[in-house]
Amino acid sequence: MDKQLRHTVVLVGTYFLAYIVLGMTTATLGPSLPYLAENVGTSLKGISSLFIAHRLGYMAGSFGGGRLYDRVRGNRLMAAVLLIMVAGMLTVPVVPILAVLIAILFLLGTAEGAVDVGGNILLVWTRPPRIGSLMNALHLFFGLGALISPLILVQMIRRTGGIRWGYWLVAALIVPIALILLPQESPQPGPAPEEGGARRGRLLLPLLIAVFFFLHVAAESSYGAWIYTYSLTRKLADQVSAGYLTSAFWGAFTLGRLGTIFLALRINAKRQLGGSVAGAFLSLVILLIWGESTAAVWIATIAYGVSLAGLFPGSITLASENLHLTGGVTGFFLVGSSLGAMTVPWLIGQFFESVGPHVFPLFLAAAVAGSILLLAAILVLLRMRR
Repeated sequence: MDKQLRHTVVLVGTYFLAYIVLGMTTATLGPSLPYLAENVGTSLKGISSLFIAHRLGYMAGSFGGGRLYDRVRGNRLMAAVLLIMVAGMLTVPVVPILAVLIAILFLLGTAEGAVDVGGNILLVWTRPPRIGSLMNALHLFFGLGALISPLILVQMIRRTGGIRWGYWLVAALIVPIALILLPQESPQPGPAPEEGGARRGRLLLPLLIAVFFFLHVAAESSYGAWIYTYSLTRKLADQVSAGYLTSAFWGAFTLGRLGTIFLALRINAKRQLGGSVAGAFLSLVILLIWGESTAAVWIATIAYGVSLAGLFPGSITLASENLHLTGGVTGFFLVGSSLGAMTVPWLIGQFFESVGPHVFPLFLAAAVAGSILLLAAILVLLRMRR
């Protein structure tokens, strides 16, 4: 193996590891809500403000981080924000004041957003072969981390009665990844293509893709954040089995990501995205019609996780095939995803207690239906640009 190939392998492997811990930190918030609410003495409605703080930070990290990756050494920047994530995970479970917790979640979200945009754009800039499959693999590791995290929290709750040691264990896992990444030479972006027919509508297409990110990430993050509380409130599960249900969602999500690695070798991103949104909508139909059945909820959860798995990496791949993908453009997409992950879980929290838990699948169905319409608009625009 020559030096350049070895360097590429090390970089890609480290980005994969960074995405494992990114998935772990992102997935801790949903199962932690009842315990964090108890820590700071507020209701579920009050604690749902954490979604706003976290995603505002994620949005700031995505936008600002994307622009920074275009200007500074990307690997050093990612290592620095990974260490900020460590500080956030150490402090979140011990803060007794809601305002301080909100500020920490904002900072944690900022670091996560910078890691997210960095993993996507730095992987593209390494210019490995079969980028579509590797992009799906990158996001497979996010799903793997999101699968592991609720299991860690459940076990720590069983052993200690709280979430503190679960958060601290995740923090410890982040440190060596940052130290591996810090000395590595950073990949650089390729030259921008010349203006021409392929660039027509260059503002409209990124905007549509950003809105598409908004909708499908809202559908994903809302499920991961609220299925635990939804299943408890509807008396479909106890605390432990609700945690397992959350992990089943992320586990199905992870298996779906694994499948899309091989699927991307056979079909293009457009077909992958179409199948994903269709499967997600059918899964929500099951949840809406047979939501009183524990078995149906488990089936819908697993099917929904598998269906959503290919949306994020498929969207990045579609964008990289049709746009000059810079850190700034990627950050713009992740701003859209952050807005979706921020607003829809927060809206569910505002109505969950006052209207009822059935608002949870209704909001999700609206988001997925919107995703179907946006994808159709994107595909029409791409056909018109040819």
